[in-house]
Amino acid sequence: MNYINKTRFFALFFTLILLFTLILSYSLSTGKDISNAVVRLHIIANSNSESDQAMKLKVRDRITKDTAHLFKNITDSHEALAVAEKNAEYIRQSALSELKNLGCDLPVKVSIGEDMFPTKFYGDVSLPAGRYNAVRIEIGEAVGENWWCVMYPPLCFTDGTIALSEDAKTKLKSTLTETEYELVTKNGKSVPVEIRFRLVEMFQKLF
Repeated sequence: MNYINKTRFFALFFTLILLFTLILSYSLSTGKDISNAVVRLHIIANSNSESDQAMKLKVRDRITKDTAHLFKNITDSHEALAVAEKNAEYIRQSALSELKNLGCDLPVKVSIGEDMFPTKFYGDVSLPAGRYNAVRIEIGEAVGENWWCVMYPPLCFTDGTIALSEDAKTKLKSTLTETEYELVTKNGKSVPVEIRFRLVEMFQKLF
């Protein structure tokens, strides 16, 4: 390789490195802002047996229904997190009550705090990988497959579907920049969104 070609090669190489660094820096910053704007819901089943997985979904429906009024008039994620912490025992009792209705006496543990989530795509809503404040519900041994959603703004419905209601849109818009909101709702930009989010996830796995 002659001098001119080497120069071109290294110029291209360092340009790509710089571009990658800028994209990654932007993605990490944006991902952090988004993670600070929501409170996730994380439910872990006792096991992967058919009955335990079915119970997990029943608990999901009960928790979603019983906590809807708690977050109805919440205006930001910090307030939502405080409400979740204050009502942790209420949430646990709600889960226990549903398990009892199903003839099950498994224990339930509820914890509020940061939890690691992978990149998740919920229909027209997408969230980057990262650490999110979450309500974590562990049923029994908690070694089964988990289920996650967004408790605030409310994206979970009792039939298990996930959508962005007008109220949730308003709350998200009030806490995110226009660019961040477009990333979360994709708006026809699914490929760039997935690339950016995957870069964040890859970086976190490496480091």
